[in-house]
Formats: sequence, structure tokens, C-alpha cells
Amino acid sequence: TTFVGAVSEINPLRTEAVMTSASAGIDDLTHTGDKTTTTVAMDFGRITLDQDLILYLFGTPGQDRFWFMWDDL
Repeated sequence: TTFVGAVSEINPLRTEAVMTSASAGIDDLTHTGDKTTTTVAMDFGRITLDQDLILYLFGTPGQDRFWFMWDDL
């Protein structure tokens, strides 16, 4: 989310949601600190590198339960 938002030339599609206790016991929350939101699906952005070369950016959530998305990317 941070990377996609920082480098995208368009307003990125963000999929942030408020963190709740629903993920307790499923997600490792030990390193979240004061974080109050989390990515719940893929974020999307775009960078035009050249007239004929556009790089599409996808940001995936960091929780283990979303690692299956890497196979599709």
C-alpha cells in the first residue's frame, strides 16, 4: 500500500479497512504497533515508464492468509 501509493502516477485503488479483533488468532499482530488499518485485498497503481511501456503495480496484504495471491501475480 505504501509503495503503490508513493510511486503510482494515478490515484491508487486502495483496499484498506479498519483492523478489528476478528483476525485475532488468525493473523500475527505482534508487529502492528499503533496501526489501525490493514490491506484486505490487492491495491492497484500504474507507472508509465515510456510511451510504449506501462508498469501496473499490485500491492498484496502482508498477512500469511493472503500469500496465495502471489501465485496469481
